[in-house]
Amino acid sequence: MKDKAMNGSQNSVLLTCFYSGKKKLRVIFHKGVIVWDNERPPLEQCRVPIEDVISVEHNFLKGFHSTVPRQTDPNNFTIHYAEKAKDDKWLYKTLALKHSDPLQVSSWVKTLQNHLRGFEKRPKHLLLFVNPFGGKQNAMQIYEKFGKELFSVAGVEVTVNVSQRKNQIQDFLVNHNLDMFDSIACVGGDGTVSEMFNGLVLRECKIKGIDPNNINQNLPKPRKPVGIIPGGSTDTIAYCIHGTTDQTTAVLHIIFGDTLGLDLVSVYDEHSLLRLYASVLSYGYLGDVAYHSDQYRWMGPHRYDYSGFKKLMLNKGYEGEIAIYTDKKEVDDIRCRAKCEVCEGSNRVSHKVSCKWETLKGKFFMVSGANISCACSRSPKGIAPYCHLGDGKVNIVIVRHTSIINNLRLLLRLSSGDKGIEDLPFVETLTAREFCFRAVNGPSRWNCDGEVQHQTNIRAKVRCQLLTIFSRGSEKSSIPNEQCCKF
Repeated sequence: MKDKAMNGSQNSVLLTCFYSGKKKLRVIFHKGVIVWDNERPPLEQCRVPIEDVISVEHNFLKGFHSTVPRQTDPNNFTIHYAEKAKDDKWLYKTLALKHSDPLQVSSWVKTLQNHLRGFEKRPKHLLLFVNPFGGKQNAMQIYEKFGKELFSVAGVEVTVNVSQRKNQIQDFLVNHNLDMFDSIACVGGDGTVSEMFNGLVLRECKIKGIDPNNINQNLPKPRKPVGIIPGGSTDTIAYCIHGTTDQTTAVLHIIFGDTLGLDLVSVYDEHSLLRLYASVLSYGYLGDVAYHSDQYRWMGPHRYDYSGFKKLMLNKGYEGEIAIYTDKKEVDDIRCRAKCEVCEGSNRVSHKVSCKWETLKGKFFMVSGANISCACSRSPKGIAPYCHLGDGKVNIVIVRHTSIINNLRLLLRLSSGDKGIEDLPFVETLTAREFCFRAVNGPSRWNCDGEVQHQTNIRAKVRCQLLTIFSRGSEKSSIPNEQCCKF
């Protein structure tokens, strides 16, 4: 069957019968979608949008000696593509096709490649940071297993930089020339991700002569999009952005080139910027766990469970004052999903006129400023299930000092996939664009994206969609599963 083609890449129409192994397939390309089905029963049809195609290339002839340059096979080509599976995961797949007429094969390869060249936002030169010390200390193995081949198939030139010390990634980004790269990515946990975006923002401040220590100064947006390949203990940031910690999905999201805006929160003491964070800044219980678990690093991720249990039994409370700057402190029951309307409209509205400061005092078990839901495999709903990625707001989760039994209820809810913590009587969640905290007696520490901050009195400000992230977002259901029994 001969091809039918129309002028103009967007109006291309191809229709050909190919062999894939022993199967004869009828393959159609029309309106940006590749469709194929068996010519004989069972009639199974597959559809792949061109946006999900990674690359299209001729196969190589077999049988040549290793010293002889490989030659392309004019009768065979392969379509490399991605397919959406359940739980927000994407799978890498291939379709090998054969035709006796080389012109048919050439027409398909050239037409599809022309379409792929139109995706100008797909990265071509990627700087990839690998942290071999984070999480399970297997970041390099993750890149070799999940990233290296896929990036090669997609035609992405990757320069790998292996970090050897704390803050090396941040220092590199601030001080080195990055003109040869169009995108930045990392393999590691939340701490590695934090180093990366802190470095990028400080780099822009340095280039533009902006003082990052001035809280009233607008921080500059990094020009290069970033990718996150999970390789840590919890990978909260990656989970909230991609909807999964599957490394293949994260690599494919980088290759696709689609992006979304992520809020960052800048944290200050009385004099200077301490750091920016993307997930959560938590005082009290989680701050103590982060601080004391560091001495049990030899235990791996289980150090958090051990230290957490000890701090839970102590049930220490902390007195303090919280001031929030907000235009609407109530939390709307709307979950952030792919193509979120709340996030898409946040940059078009100014809220400064209607915002005001409100102060709360009390004794707390934990106070958290959540920039994202903070969901992960251990906490499927997260501490702030209705927090958005790019709405310019942070959710202040206040847990009053209460009994050990109530603390256990809190932790059971956090680890449950059925119920959140927002309806517990000793938990209050508010939204804010800025917040301040001042300790009154017995100061604790802050847990900032997994890193300990010892300054107790802080002020934090949301920077709306300051970071551009490679991702297609999460499609997880916005309706939580309800159960009749509650903890």
